[in-house]
Amino acid sequence: MKQIQVLNEIPENQQPRRFKGNNIIWIILLVIILYVFVAAIFDLVLGGLVIQLNDWSPSMHFILECYTGVIWDIATLAVVILVVRKNWFIGRSFLPAGRERRFRIRVIEDTYIASNDNTVRMLLLGLALGFITNFFCIACALLHGDIKLYFDFSASQIPVLIFAFISVFIQSTGEELWCRGYMYERILIHYPVWVAVAVNGIFFGLLHSFNPGVSVMAVVGIAICGLSYSLVRWYTGSIWVTMGIHTMWNFTQNIIFGLPNSGLVSEMSIFHLDASTGISNLIYDYAFGVEAAIPALLADGILGVAVVLLAKRDGRLGELALSYEKLAAMQQKTAVTQADTEAPETEDIR
Repeated sequence: MKQIQVLNEIPENQQPRRFKGNNIIWIILLVIILYVFVAAIFDLVLGGLVIQLNDWSPSMHFILECYTGVIWDIATLAVVILVVRKNWFIGRSFLPAGRERRFRIRVIEDTYIASNDNTVRMLLLGLALGFITNFFCIACALLHGDIKLYFDFSASQIPVLIFAFISVFIQSTGEELWCRGYMYERILIHYPVWVAVAVNGIFFGLLHSFNPGVSVMAVVGIAICGLSYSLVRWYTGSIWVTMGIHTMWNFTQNIIFGLPNSGLVSEMSIFHLDASTGISNLIYDYAFGVEAAIPALLADGILGVAVVLLAKRDGRLGELALSYEKLAAMQQKTAVTQADTEAPETEDIR
C-alpha cells in the first residue's frame, strides 16, 4: 500500500509554502492600486487621444472613453497574472471549461486541483439574465410613468451598435475579472466563500461611489448587485456567466434604452429618453439610472436569494464556510480514505 502523508507527518521544511501577502487588507489595496489607479492613468491617456479625434462622432467618443478604454484594466490584470507565478491559477479560472487549476498551499502535500464551468452556454445564460433583470427595472419605471422612451435608430448605425456591444463587453469583463476573478480567488485561498462574496459586494459598491449622480441608494444597490454576482460565480463555478450578466445589464440600459448607466448617458442608443420626462423617486433615479432605485434592489436581491435556494436544494450551503485550504484538506482526507479502502489485504507471514 502506498502511504499518503498527512499534514502533521510532513516536516516543516518540506511543506509547500503558504501564500504570502494574502490577507484581505493587502488584497484590497493591491486591487485599488493596480485596477483603480494604474488603469485610470491609461484611461486618462487614452481619453486625451480620443479628444484629439475630431473626425469621430460623439457616439464613438463616448464608447471609446467609457467602454473601450477599460481594455487597459484587462491588460494590467494579464501582466499581474503572467508575471507572478502564484497567480497563474487565477488566469486559468478565466479560460474555457476543462482547464485544471493547480496551485500549492500549505495544508496539502502536493497541489490543490480546481476546475471551472466556463462554457458558451453559461455565457448565454448570463446574457439572458442580464437582459431580464435590467428590463424588469426599466419596465417598472415605464409602467410607473417616471420615464417615456421613443425609438430613434437607423440601419446605418448598426456597425456602431456592434462596436458598442463589443466595447461594453470589454468594460464589463474588466470589472468582472478584477472583482469576481482576481479579488474573489485570492480571498478564497485562506478565507471562506462567504467572506469573498461579502468583500466583493462591498468593494463593488464603493467602486462606483465616484460616478456622476451617485447616491447612498446607488452604492447600496450596486453592492447588492456585487453580492449576487459573487454568489452566482460561486454556485456556477463560472466567471463567464457573470461577465454575460454584467455586459447585458449595461448594454440594455445604456445602449438599447438610452438610460444612464451608473450616471453615464450614451450618445448613441436604439431608444432615447424623452427630455421632458424623467423623475427621481424610489422607482427610478434620473441622474444615476435604474441602479439607484428599488426595482434594481429587488432584481439583484431575487437573483442572490435564488442562488442560495438552489444551493440549499443541492446540499451545497456548507460550501459557503469553506476556503481552498479547507477544500484541499478535505481532498487529501478523501484520498487517504480511498487509498485505505482500495488497499489489498495481506497476510502477516511469520
